[in-house]
Amino acid sequence: MKILGSLFRCLLNINTIWGLMILVSFGLCVGQHYLPTTTAIPTGALQEGHNSLTIRLKGPEGQVKAFDCPVWLNAGNLVLSADAKDENRGRPWLISTRQVNGGHLLKWDSDDYGRYEVVLNNTTVERGSLVTLQSLTDAAFSYAQKGFDITLGLVAAMVLFLGLMKVGEHAGIVQLAARLFHPLIRLLFPQVPRDHPASGAILMNVTTTVLGLGNAATPFGLKAMKELQDLNPNPDVASDSQVTLLAINTAGFALLPTTLLAVRKSAGCSDPFEIIGTCMIGGAVATIVAVIAARLLGKLSIFSVRAALAEPSQESASGSERDAASVSDRSISQGASQ
Repeated sequence: MKILGSLFRCLLNINTIWGLMILVSFGLCVGQHYLPTTTAIPTGALQEGHNSLTIRLKGPEGQVKAFDCPVWLNAGNLVLSADAKDENRGRPWLISTRQVNGGHLLKWDSDDYGRYEVVLNNTTVERGSLVTLQSLTDAAFSYAQKGFDITLGLVAAMVLFLGLMKVGEHAGIVQLAARLFHPLIRLLFPQVPRDHPASGAILMNVTTTVLGLGNAATPFGLKAMKELQDLNPNPDVASDSQVTLLAINTAGFALLPTTLLAVRKSAGCSDPFEIIGTCMIGGAVATIVAVIAARLLGKLSIFSVRAALAEPSQESASGSERDAASVSDRSISQGASQ
């Protein structure tokens, strides 16, 4: 059970999740790069004798190319022409066919990538995507460039929103919101004493997060974590209050999602404010689920403080046993040599 708990905590790590996603995506891309594409052709789409097979490819820039690959149906067997099998002509090539119940399986491949459409006798039989290692490289650099361009566009919008919120802070709006949220903070963090500095830092962190001041909320969050660490009886393991604070900040409920609005404005959206209601509902649901999950998981034995503290001691004990076994083996070897 303890090993299962350690494995589960490892899988919940965001870096582990991202790493697995990257590995799976790369594996799928390599598989599609080296494996041919299989298209199912129903018997009803074929006619005895000559059949017109066309493969249309739509590249990343939107250009469409069509390639004719004539095939013949002879006594129930699908015959491919020699020209269609030639893979040295800079176009898709047919590899083989196999008869199955209800039709034929056609294997073909292409060096290009993008969206494809297989048309048989003016009837579309399949649509899909062609992926190659080159497409993975191009997409990585393309989206890196898009991310950089969007980031530059965020500067003006973020300056505007942060300036408005700074005015609100000097006008006392932020402090008023902090007083309104104080009973809720006491409910979420009952372990924190009322007059402890952590209470004020948590209050300002949650308030600025709700108001959409993600950048301003970060220093308060770091301050709150530091103050909560002073209250933590086990400094090597996060306390329930620290986990709850992290869950709230991760869910990111905000009355005014300034960063998302800035991204939409930078991307050229005509009405960037139309998603405010949806974001508020989504953020509220995410925050409620995050807090409940933090509380419920904290009650399980595999996520308890005792289980987390037992792991280092088990590792130390295992290391001591390995060292003792190594010393014993060396002693036996030395005795044998003497």
